[in-house]
Amino acid sequence: MKYKKCPRCNLNYMVETQSFCKICQAEMSGKSTIFDPVEWDFCPFCEKNRLENGEEICKKCQEKRQKNSCFDEM
Repeated sequence: MKYKKCPRCNLNYMVETQSFCKICQAEMSGKSTIFDPVEWDFCPFCEKNRLENGEEICKKCQEKRQKNSCFDEM
């Protein structure tokens, strides 16, 4: 069994009888792989902290807003 480099990515090796390596085949078919980037939602105020499910603002920014709102009520 002989191997050659994939003509698409030129990184991975494959058996000579295959057209593309397994990773390129998965990408071309549209299947998600473990290498797909994960998209995170970030806080719209600080743009640093990730949001948990259902959150609109991160916990740190919520705490800051609550502290500042105490001063606004006076």
